[in-house]
Order: sequence, then C-alpha cells, then structure tokens
Amino acid sequence: MLIKNDFPLRDFTTIGIGGPARLFVTVTNEKELVSALKLAKKSGKAWYVLGEGSNMVASDRGFSGMIIANQIEKYVRKGDRVTIGAGNNLFKFIMQLNVFGLAGMERMAGIPGTVGGAIYGCAGAYGQEIRDHLVSVRFWDGKKFRKFSNEECGFGYRGSAFKKHKNWVITEAVFKLETGRAAELMKISRDTISLREKKYYPGLKCPGSFFKNLKLDDLPAKGAKALLKKIDPEAVKYGKLPSGYLLERIGAKGMKQGRVAVAHHHANLIFNTGGGKAADVKKLSTRLKRLVKKKFGIIIDEEVQYL
Repeated sequence: MLIKNDFPLRDFTTIGIGGPARLFVTVTNEKELVSALKLAKKSGKAWYVLGEGSNMVASDRGFSGMIIANQIEKYVRKGDRVTIGAGNNLFKFIMQLNVFGLAGMERMAGIPGTVGGAIYGCAGAYGQEIRDHLVSVRFWDGKKFRKFSNEECGFGYRGSAFKKHKNWVITEAVFKLETGRAAELMKISRDTISLREKKYYPGLKCPGSFFKNLKLDDLPAKGAKALLKKIDPEAVKYGKLPSGYLLERIGAKGMKQGRVAVAHHHANLIFNTGGGKAADVKKLSTRLKRLVKKKFGIIIDEEVQYL
C-alpha cells in the first residue's frame, strides 16, 4: 500500500483538473483495500475510490479525505471464463481476450479506465456493454466481501447498483465469453480504436464522452414522440440518440468557459485547453444543458462524475 500526502488530482485525472487529495492511497489487493478503508474510518476522513481518473472531474479545492486508487490486477483464465481484478486496464484486458479468441467485448476497445470503473458505470460502445458477458462481481460492502450475480448488479444505461451505493467497492469480476477468431477480433478492436481516435485525439485532456446519450426507451412516450419530430430519425443508433447530435444542433462546438472548451470536431467532448478549472467545466456544462432543454425540451445528464 502506497500513501502520498497532498497529491494533486490534476496529475491523476485524464482531464488534468483537480486540487490536492489530503491522502492518496494506492492498493493492489483486497487486504490493502480493507486496510486503507479502516485507516480512513479511524481517522474520520471521507474516502473515494478511483480507477485511472477517467470520467471524473475533481474539485479545484481538492479532496480533504482519502482517495483510494484501485490497482487490484488479479487475472485468472480457465477456458472461456476469466476472473479479472477491478484495477486492470480495460483496454489491455480486451486485447488479451482478443489474443485468446474470446469474443464479446472487442467493440469496447478504447474506452478509458479500469474494469471496475466500467462495471460501476455499465460502460459500453458500438452495441456492446460490459454487462453482456459478466457472470458475477465481488465487492466490499463496508463490512464484508460479497458476490453479486449479473442480475443482482442492477445494471441500467450507464448505471449500476454500485453507482447507487458509494460505500461498495468492486474488487474483481468473472466473465464468460464467446468463441471467436483472434485475428478477426483484433481487427475489430483496431478499427474501433481508429474511429475513437478521430474523436479523442491522443493526448487530449478530457474525461471521455461528457454527457450520456439518450436511450429512447427510457423517455416518456410523449417526450420521445415530441423529440423524434425535431430530429433526423437516422441519428438514432442502437436505440440511443447521441447527445453530441443535440449539442451540435445548439451550436456547442467551440464554446468556451475560461480554459475549458467544447471540441470543434465533436460536440460531446469537453476538454481542458491548459490550466482549466472544475468550476469552468460546471459552468459550461450548465449552459449546454440549458440550451438543449430550450431547443428540444429534453434534459441531458452528465456521464462524468464530479468529486
């Protein structure tokens, strides 16, 4: 277990924003995790678990408690089943599956963050989601380790039971994959990466897609019908309307707030141009949500988390 004092979160988050965490603790196994949580409880400090700092906008004031970086990297494969630590990098995990000819997650290549973070937010892309081949999840509930089946995880669009219970910490998961051809799976992942890099330029300081796409089935029937009258039906993909489509229609591209801006090439990409502040991210986000609501009568929600 590695402990750092007053660690700048701007050096950890992918958007490059955030003040100092009073304590920053890195854990590599379940024993260290429990020790860190006990330390936080004993000292009376608030705590928060992060994976690799993507999908997160940390406060300019920092965090007065303990940030726990989950780097539990257990990996066991038996045939088409893989037990994987929550701290494993999602992209590396997917590429390993490709090599072994295990299919079902290849189109998710390039989603930033860890396996645990992907489960927490039910990550997905191009018609695949992390839950599709998930068998079970092991987690700490504040008192003991427990295991949930896929159904018990309460998955929904970009959400899960873990997102609702902030004191639960995912430590590992079991996946059961399909059989595929390694070369074909690898090509799909590489093609997906190429598509993603047209949006997320290498080195760009951003948290990933900023707003959730709209799942039409989750909208009230009246609201969905009214929205469809205002948009091009072909914009709907996999039953979802990209928030980027709505944001582009309200002229979001290139909008700025301080040193934070919406990319010129994609309306659902908010990035730090250098020296950006969390306060500016929130102001820009609020302005974009207000404009979308005014034009389309729809409220879009952030996919990113605020700390």
